[in-house]
Amino acid sequence: MNFVIVGTNFISDTLLAAAQTLSEFTCYGVCSRAKSTGDAFLAKHNEQQAKVYTDIAQVCADDNVDAVYIAAPNNLHKSYAIACLKANKHVLGEKPSAANSDELAQIIATAKQHQRLYMEAMMTTHLPNFEVLKQALEKIGTPRKYIGQYSQYSSRYDKYKNGERPNTFLPEFANGALVDLGIYPLYLLIALWGAPNSVQASGVLLDTGVDGAGDVLLNYSDKQAVISYSKISQGDNFTEIQGEKGRIRIEAVSLLKRVQFIANDGTVEELSQPFDEHFMRHEMAHFISTANNNSCESTVNTHQLAIDVMAVLDKARQQLGVVYPADK
Repeated sequence: MNFVIVGTNFISDTLLAAAQTLSEFTCYGVCSRAKSTGDAFLAKHNEQQAKVYTDIAQVCADDNVDAVYIAAPNNLHKSYAIACLKANKHVLGEKPSAANSDELAQIIATAKQHQRLYMEAMMTTHLPNFEVLKQALEKIGTPRKYIGQYSQYSSRYDKYKNGERPNTFLPEFANGALVDLGIYPLYLLIALWGAPNSVQASGVLLDTGVDGAGDVLLNYSDKQAVISYSKISQGDNFTEIQGEKGRIRIEAVSLLKRVQFIANDGTVEELSQPFDEHFMRHEMAHFISTANNNSCESTVNTHQLAIDVMAVLDKARQQLGVVYPADK
C-alpha cells in the first residue's frame, strides 16, 4: 500500500521506522512545507526514491497514493483528513484526531460518504500487551478505581519560560498537556470501561491559554477514574487498575511496557510480553488490513471510541478554560 507521511517530526520518524518492517507498506512519499526538510527526512530513513510534496493538495491529486498518515499540527488534522478522504485516500490520523467533537464528526461523516478508512492513530490499543491487559482484568475481581498518570517535563518548556512560544503551548495549534499526554491514559480507560457518567477537570493554565498540567476525575456508576498529567513536571508514570482482589500495574501507559498483577496479599505476577521497539507497526498492520478489507472503520480504534474520548476532552477543556479557535 502506497503511503504518504504528512509531517516530519519525531512521531513520523517512529512510525516510518516501524512501518518499514511490514511487507505491505510502501513509503511512497512525504509531505513537508519545505522540500529540503522532506528530502532530509527520506534520506534519514533510506527512502530517497520516495516523492516529496510541499502541499496537501499535491498529495490529494496523486492517484498513486493509497493512504496518508497525518502527523501535522493538531489544528490541521481536520482539514487534511477531509481533503484526503474526499480524494479517496485512506487516513490514519495522529491523536488527537481533531480539535473538537464537531471536527471529528465531520471527518467520520466524510469517511463514510467516500467509503474510505479513517482511524485515529492511537498505538496503545494495538499493542500485544493490550490483549494481555484485557484478559488479566478478571484477576482483580470487581473493578473500583483507575489511576492513569502521564507527566513528562517538556523539552520545550524551558524555551517557554525563556520567553519563546513553542507550538506545543499555543491554543492556535490546538495543543496543551491534556490532548498531548493526558489522552494516553484517558484513551486506555475508555477503551476498557467505556464512556463515563460525568467529568470534572482542574488544572494549571499557562499564560498562553493552554493547560500545562491537570487532573480529570471520571465517575462511573460503581467505580471511578482519575487521569493525572503534566508537561511542566516529571513523574514515574505508573498506571493502576484497582479491584477488590488486587490491582494491575502498568509501566508507561502509552506503550504498556510492563504489566503486572499484584494480589491483595502482595503476590506479584508478571504478565507482559517483551517490549517491541517498533511498537507502532502493530497499528499500521491493522490499518492496512482494515483498508484492504474495504472497511471505513477499525474494529479496535472504532469511530465511537474516538467520539467518546473527544467528548471527554471537550468537557475537560471547557472546565479548564482552554479554548481553541475551532471552538468559537
